[in-house]
Amino acid sequence: MPERLRLHASHLDEFRVRLGRVRVLAQRFEKDQAAFGALCGWILTGLGDRYVRHDELIAYVEETFVITVLGLRRVAGGGQSLAAFVGTPDDGPRSATEIIDGVLATVASREWVEPLLAEAAPVAEFALPVDDDVAVLRAGGLDVALSRIPPLRRMVDDLAGMPDVVAEQAELWSVMAADLRVIGTDLRRCLDADFAGQCGDDVQAYLTLMANNVEALRGLVATCTAMTVITKAAGDLILLGRDIVRGLIADVVLRVTGWVADPAVVPLPVLVARLGVVVATSWRIDAYLTALVTSIANLSRTIDG
Repeated sequence: MPERLRLHASHLDEFRVRLGRVRVLAQRFEKDQAAFGALCGWILTGLGDRYVRHDELIAYVEETFVITVLGLRRVAGGGQSLAAFVGTPDDGPRSATEIIDGVLATVASREWVEPLLAEAAPVAEFALPVDDDVAVLRAGGLDVALSRIPPLRRMVDDLAGMPDVVAEQAELWSVMAADLRVIGTDLRRCLDADFAGQCGDDVQAYLTLMANNVEALRGLVATCTAMTVITKAAGDLILLGRDIVRGLIADVVLRVTGWVADPAVVPLPVLVARLGVVVATSWRIDAYLTALVTSIANLSRTIDG
């Protein structure tokens, strides 16, 4: 039995090292939310807080391995009995599935997305399809408007964020989920293999204790999975909002350019109608921005849900 315990302790030490590598990977996260743009990033501060909490939980499991390794080696050396070391294990954490399924269901349902955006069709760049000549004029008009009108440029910049960083954050959560899932599965197999044929009460108590660590790792996997979905959902919706706003600006600039280039005398009713188009576009942009902010705020609440 002493040799079995020493071997098992060495295996746990390997798991500790693997958890340390996961923590190093997670340190690549952006700590602020500038990646989501100035308009919505402040709402998503919970993402940064969640990373900090997640790192603390991994560190806690890592520490339990350190304590367990030391204890097992002490037991193997005859300094303490296994029963005394284990004590009375508690029932462990709640099921990871129970904790996280509600969050995943909420995000997947898209009920957090305001109707105005929920009904908007995804766009690659601008909202309405046009022929090539008009597309060139519209894109050029948008560039001119953004370069010559600072408030418009600031508005689009506040929406832009850093999509590549958002994608990297989502990928990091996904990679952590995969790594922690493998560690949890390997730990379960290790426990079964290292104590095969052992049925004493002290051994069963120890296995119950370590099952809590297996469940804790599953909980961390579930959290990583949820954060992958939440991060991607936030980034995708912000990009959609940005493209819609850019499309609306480009369309109204194109119209105004055409009106200015038209040498004909325009009757007053037509002028009023044209002014109405500009005002209506402004209201639509404001409505989309409001819907985006509200949607992201709704999504942010699921982080601690």
